[in-house]
Amino acid sequence: MSTVGRSDAERAELGALIELCSLPHMGPARLRALLSSRDALESIDQLRAGRAAVLTALRSCRGVDEQLIATWRRQAALAFERAAISGHPVGADLLAMHAREGIWLSVPARSDAAEIWESDPEPPALLFGQGVAIDPEIRRVGVVGTRRCTAYGRTVAQQLGAGLAAAGVAVVSGLATGIDGIAQRAALDAGGPVAGVVGSGLDQVYPASNRTLWADVARRGTLLSEYPLGRRAAHWQFPARNRIVAALSEVLVVVESGTTGGSMYTVDAAAERDRPVMAVPGPITSAASAGANRLLADGCAPVCEVADVLSALDAESPARPACERSETERDARGRTVARTAAAVAAGSQPDEPLDRQILDEFTAGPRTLDELALQTGASLGELASALGRLQLSGWASETGGWWEKAR
Repeated sequence: MSTVGRSDAERAELGALIELCSLPHMGPARLRALLSSRDALESIDQLRAGRAAVLTALRSCRGVDEQLIATWRRQAALAFERAAISGHPVGADLLAMHAREGIWLSVPARSDAAEIWESDPEPPALLFGQGVAIDPEIRRVGVVGTRRCTAYGRTVAQQLGAGLAAAGVAVVSGLATGIDGIAQRAALDAGGPVAGVVGSGLDQVYPASNRTLWADVARRGTLLSEYPLGRRAAHWQFPARNRIVAALSEVLVVVESGTTGGSMYTVDAAAERDRPVMAVPGPITSAASAGANRLLADGCAPVCEVADVLSALDAESPARPACERSETERDARGRTVARTAAAVAAGSQPDEPLDRQILDEFTAGPRTLDELALQTGASLGELASALGRLQLSGWASETGGWWEKAR
C-alpha cells in the first residue's frame, strides 16, 4: 500500500500516476485514454511533449478542449521541472505529501484484491485509501438508497447494516447522507467491517454533515477515492464513484430509491458487472420506494430480512433469495394475496394471522410502521409484505407514512 518496500520502477510509476490524477478536471475516462497502450511515466512524458497519439486520445474524450489540453501540458512540464530541481522522480513530492497525511496508494490491478477488477470494464487506475486495504476474503454487500429516506427506510438500513455486520459481512456504500450513511453507521456501531467510496479527495469531506462518519470509516474500516488530496466534490465525479461501489459489492441492495438518481446509476453499474441486485419492497404510494419497487417488478429479488441477503451471498442461512425459490412457493404467495382480496369482497377477515393482527391495530387509529413493529413484534420485512398484501387487496391504505384501515 505504501511506497516503502517498492522498487524504484514501481515508485516512479506511482509518482507519474499521481501527477496525472492531480491534473485539473482529470477523471477516470480521461485517465484511461492517457494510459491506453502506455504506462504512466511514458504517458505524462508524451503529454508534456505534445505527442500526436496522446493528444488524439484526449480529444476523443467528452469535454476535453484545446484549452484544457494546454493546461495539462503546462502542468506536466512543471512536474518534470520540480523533479529536476529536487533530484527526485516525477511525482515524488506528491507521494510524500499523501504519505504524511496517512494516505496509501493502490494500483487495483496489482493489489491483493486484483481478482475484483480482473473483468471490470472500467477499473480505476489508482486508488487513494485510508484505513485497512480491501480484504478479498471478507464478503461484501453494497447498501445504497435515497438521501431523502423515510422513517421506514432509516429503520431498514439500520437493520441491514447491523445484521450484515453481525454476520461478518462488510457494508459498502458511497457515504452519502440518507440510506448509505445510516447503513454504514449501523455496521460500525455493531463492530462490523465497512468500506466507503467517496467522490472527492480524502481531505474534502462531502457532505460536511458526514465528517464524523468519514473519520470513523477511515479509522475502523476502508475509505477509498480515485482523487488526490485537494480535489473537491463535483457532480460528474459521483457516477464514477458509484461504479466502484458496484464493483466492490458482491451483492447490491437498494433500500429506498426514486426511479432516477445515484442509486440507479449504481444499479446500472452493478448490472454491467454481473452483480446481483436486490431491493427492499416499500409502499406503492411512497415516492421514496418507487425505484426499489420497480426493480422488484423487473425481477430483482426482494429483501425482507438480512437472511435474504446472506442467502444471496451463499452464506450459512436457511433463507434463499426469491429468484431461487420454487415456482410452488411463488404461486403460494400469489394465492395469499388473492385470498386476501377475496376476503375483502366477502366482508370477512384475511387468512394470514399477521394481516389480521395489523387490522386489529388499526381499530385504534392510524399507525406508523415503527408502531406496528412495536405492537405486533413482527420484523420490518414481515410487515412490509403484510402491508403490501393488505394494500393491494384493498384492506389498508397509507398516507404520509401513516397506515390505516381502508374500509
